Amino acid sequence: MPEIDLRGKKIKYDVNVRKVRYVRIYVSPEGMLYVVSPTRRVERFLKEKEDWILSKLERIEEAKKIQGFPYLGKFYPSKDGKVFIGNRVLDLSDKRKLEGTLKDELRALIMPLIEERAISLGVEPRKVFIRKQKTRWGSCSPKGNLSFNLAMLTLPPELIDYLVTHEVAHLVEMNHSKRFWRVIEQFHPDWRRKRKELKDWWIIVHNNPVWREILEGEK
Repeated sequence: MPEIDLRGKKIKYDVNVRKVRYVRIYVSPEGMLYVVSPTRRVERFLKEKEDWILSKLERIEEAKKIQGFPYLGKFYPSKDGKVFIGNRVLDLSDKRKLEGTLKDELRALIMPLIEERAISLGVEPRKVFIRKQKTRWGSCSPKGNLSFNLAMLTLPPELIDYLVTHEVAHLVEMNHSKRFWRVIEQFHPDWRRKRKELKDWWIIVHNNPVWREILEGEK
């Protein structure tokens, strides 16, 4: 695997040669640099994007230092494979049982929000799924089904509300047009800030050992 030196930091990267017009780069939540390019000669381009790449990697390194189990925007220490949240106990050793508990909790949390937003917007979702999604927080199908990532349970309540609003709003407008964002602004005028925060939380989730094991386990 090729390697490049950016300000003294040795960074490995993977190049996917495809018939594209422009070079595209992506840093995975785990810190791997991926490049899509019409040629393998991408060193000059990576040097030009040095600030962006190093900034992404720095955020990932900071996320890896965070200790505790993320739950509703807070981090709870674990002891002997258990997490104490108030007077509740989550057993981290039984991942299947833990996953079922978290799914039930997320569903109980978001269903009232979905109903509230749907009534406000005059729409009606068909089915609501909670899944372990590796690339997105949520989605809305052309049939009107809503899917939400189990990992949403790590987020602060205001970000959960934003994600529910985002997917329900797709029942009004399926794309991300100006009309779509006007719908979002009715409920979340600060949606730009929240989208940025979600990117940071995505990194946190995928660098948390418990959540990573949950999301990468059998579906």
